[in-house]
Amino acid sequence: MKTKLLILLFFTILIASAQSPIPTFYGADNSTFSLVTSANALDHSATGASQTWNFNQLLSLGTEIRNYVAPTTTESTTYPGTTNVIVSNSTVNAVLSTSKMYTKNPGNILSITGINGGGLDANFTTNNATLGAFPMNYGYSNSDNVAGNYVYTTYSGTFSGTLVTTVDAYGTLNLNDFGTGAYSGNVTRLKTVLTISLNYSFFTNVGTVTQTSYSYYDASDGTGNPIFRSVTTAAVVPLMSINQTDTTLEKFETVLLNNTSNTFSNLWVKNPVQNNIEINTTNGINNANIRITDMLGKIIYQTKNETINGTFEIPVELNKGIYLITIESETGSITKKIIKN
Repeated sequence: MKTKLLILLFFTILIASAQSPIPTFYGADNSTFSLVTSANALDHSATGASQTWNFNQLLSLGTEIRNYVAPTTTESTTYPGTTNVIVSNSTVNAVLSTSKMYTKNPGNILSITGINGGGLDANFTTNNATLGAFPMNYGYSNSDNVAGNYVYTTYSGTFSGTLVTTVDAYGTLNLNDFGTGAYSGNVTRLKTVLTISLNYSFFTNVGTVTQTSYSYYDASDGTGNPIFRSVTTAAVVPLMSINQTDTTLEKFETVLLNNTSNTFSNLWVKNPVQNNIEINTTNGINNANIRITDMLGKIIYQTKNETINGTFEIPVELNKGIYLITIESETGSITKKIIKN
């Protein structure tokens, strides 16, 4: 388990790209992704113009919700220069995991300052991992040296290496329907290759990690999210008993939007959820319909004609994971994310 956490989390880079100039690295806040697998290995070898990628054997594994928040005072001190934290909450087989990526974006030049999650803390404090200047165009290329320190379970040390970023292809992407809808559209691809060498104590080069990411972006989408993303990480670290290659795949689904009125402007839901779901509001809501669904759309709980004023509790037992709660009345509706640890 610990080896997989290292491989999945070590230097995972969230990439955005488009055939038209890529305006920004950051996607829309509160975005939902399907975590998927493929019956056959995906072929990303084609480069250049007018390519076609047919990824038509995808199967659903779980979901992820991605949010963007400002760093805390402690995070700003630990990861110097950080201006934006990307928080990912994932649920696979009812198991919830959270990871964070720390970034900075001075002058639209995007750099990664650190990542944390699953027992791993990687800090690019010596030399940030710079992708390059946004907006980006097809044909863009950048190579940057990276260095810093890491802590993983009982191991700690330093690392150094390179990050190579290229906008290397565009064409048509086709994805099969695995329960969330098929996709076919024009995309541009951003490829990144991160290669790092690990040092432990006074031992140098005790292992290597190479991560290759392909992000396919539809310029007409407008959310700043990749439509589809593949990350393959090969790690060989004998000291940690790691010799493994893993691939993670994700498909962008939607942005959780609220159709709110003044009635809902001061409503919030306490997270993480304990035994009851607690809704708080300073505005009274009459005849409210409440619906709780899992990330596959299955209704877990629903009730109608409730009056919400002050604190309102819902006694419902949930397994660990991420859920959505929707509250509707004649004046509007709101959807919030709830997390059960």
